[in-house]
Amino acid sequence: MAEAGATVLTGLVGDVSIPAYSGTSVTWEGEIDDAKDGAGTFSEVKLSPKRLTAYIDISKQFLNQDSVGAEEMLKNDIIRAISDKLEATILGNAAGTTTQPAGIFNDASELTDVNYESIVGMEANLEDANVLGEYQFIVSPTIKATLRTTPKSGTVAAGYIMENGEIDGIKTFSTSNAKGIVCGNFEDYVIAQWGSINNKSVA
Repeated sequence: MAEAGATVLTGLVGDVSIPAYSGTSVTWEGEIDDAKDGAGTFSEVKLSPKRLTAYIDISKQFLNQDSVGAEEMLKNDIIRAISDKLEATILGNAAGTTTQPAGIFNDASELTDVNYESIVGMEANLEDANVLGEYQFIVSPTIKATLRTTPKSGTVAAGYIMENGEIDGIKTFSTSNAKGIVCGNFEDYVIAQWGSINNKSVA
């Protein structure tokens, strides 16, 4: 997600509210007519901390072999597990709960026919919604394989939907954690972190 441009906020304390504004509206009026109220509505997106947890029982004999190397190996493995779980949750289809954030694919429309027209339609939907900035695609390996072997039109001469790591000229990332294909400006996606990894050793 970070490679795709997601905004990462670190070192947060307590719940965090990000303000949102629906936008100002303007109307054409006569030379001496009163202007209409164009104020939009204010709202907020509330971010609250969630916890990823695990514990590992380690024998003293294991630590005595090479305490520094053994501990470092386990720390790195836990970090990889956390990163993988976080990405799988973000790119998953589960609904949000009090202990787990919702996935991007929750309530997403199923793309039943992967073709060039449907891909261009995704881009058009973003433009219709006035989503600005640089778009990126994130796809599953299965979708990636399909896009790399599906011609844009009926002939191979027109090229394939995905070529040179791009779809329609848009940079594309692939991960086994994705549940399909998503396109957007991921700078608008915020990943909030309230603290670093906490660990405790018990002799």
